[in-house]
Amino acid sequence: MKKLLSELTIEKRIYANRIVMAPLATWLSDESAEVKESHLEHYHDRRGPGLIIVEATTVSPEGRLSPTQLGIFEDRHIEGLKKLAQLIKDDGAVPGIQIHHAGGQATLKKTYGLMPLVPSKTGVKEGKECREVTPDDIKRIQNDFVAGAERAVDAGFEYIEIHGAHGYLGTQFLSPITNKREDNYGGSLENRQRFILELFSVVKDKVAGRATVSCRLGAAEKDGLTMEEGIDTAEKLKALGMNMINISCAHTIPDLEDSIDNDFSVLINMGGIIKEKTGMKVIGVGAVKKPETAFAIAEEELVDMVAVGKAILSDPRWASKIISGKEDTIDLCRGCKRCMWFTTPERCPVRMKREKV
Repeated sequence: MKKLLSELTIEKRIYANRIVMAPLATWLSDESAEVKESHLEHYHDRRGPGLIIVEATTVSPEGRLSPTQLGIFEDRHIEGLKKLAQLIKDDGAVPGIQIHHAGGQATLKKTYGLMPLVPSKTGVKEGKECREVTPDDIKRIQNDFVAGAERAVDAGFEYIEIHGAHGYLGTQFLSPITNKREDNYGGSLENRQRFILELFSVVKDKVAGRATVSCRLGAAEKDGLTMEEGIDTAEKLKALGMNMINISCAHTIPDLEDSIDNDFSVLINMGGIIKEKTGMKVIGVGAVKKPETAFAIAEEELVDMVAVGKAILSDPRWASKIISGKEDTIDLCRGCKRCMWFTTPERCPVRMKREKV
């Protein structure tokens, strides 16, 4: 318990504890992509973690994953984001935000008619309406990330996470499953890494000293990007100046169970591998629902910070109850096969139980 609740300093920035609120989408905005009062209530309710990472926030209108996704693609978004960052900071956490582009996971409906962009159309599901990015598109999207990062810093965020996991644009470039390009952004691992490495470099150069720039890296997947390739990518990001990284999967969770000798999830162990191989500070995530799981991960120093996702959606006081020594009162996430939080959150069984009390 002591390790999980101990301070951590990275780039002279102090995190009050090792608990991270993972960036999980709420879909509480509208076509404006602006922060709403419901966003402020959502994040204030979940105060307690040392780092709160605001959900995937799109840097480009055509990069929306949902028509109600938060945005950071225009200056008008700064005002609401500033309120959100200040609220998180006042509640005792380092305010973080994940900047995002859905790439081929966008649809015309989600983007209000803007054509979704993909690294390569080869291998894309037949009938999907999309366009393969040109070199000019790549530079424009990278510039959108830079502009989004600058807006995030202007809004008061101190941790900026580039989304490069879960099948979104960063993964789509990095993975041989979705990247079939024949130019210098496709083919070899070096070429497939180019987009994410360039992206980190230009973002870091623009906001250096004002925020920690990290990446949620999809380090491996089943039958595609290998763990060795993920380690190589993380090492190159470190060489470019990345000091902290959030490790998850690319498109799918890889088959690593045979090489795991503990009871933690594959994703947590992937984070442990990256930490061991690169020496970077690592945020680990994956099936952390019970407080004792988080305690054990921290005590074993498998990763440096433990991200909590669905469990902290189910019980907003997940972190604060641990901090106050009342972890036995946590309303545990039930791990429903189909998580209601991403479609009809009011039907989450834990939330329904709590609201009946």
